[in-house]
Amino acid sequence: MKISKCCNRNDQQALNVLKKHTKGLTAYSLLSELQKIRNIKPMTVYRSLNSLQKMGVVHKSNQSKTYFVCNGNGKDKHNPAVAVCKKCEKTEELNPNIFSKLFNNIKTKEKYNFSNFEIEISTICQKCN
Repeated sequence: MKISKCCNRNDQQALNVLKKHTKGLTAYSLLSELQKIRNIKPMTVYRSLNSLQKMGVVHKSNQSKTYFVCNGNGKDKHNPAVAVCKKCEKTEELNPNIFSKLFNNIKTKEKYNFSNFEIEISTICQKCN
């Protein structure tokens, strides 16, 4: 996925590095990869990751603390739903529509709004099984 001209060089370089990995990268792993290209500071990486998340082209796994490229087209905002392998930490984005339909039927005492959610499933991938 190529980001439009709205993002800066740091964001584009961070995205290009993330695209090359099937597993997500931690911020410091991404920093290490980017420092092979040029001298870059940790805060620059965090700002780029934050910007890419706001644009909806990168998601973060809270379980593995890694960032990975969104499978979507980048135009439509959606609720991230991901599966993370407990052994190898490979991350795969799932179709969030399955969960949207399920959450629409949940009745709660506090009347939560499930139209905006993030879901992360800890599992074991086929390779590690």
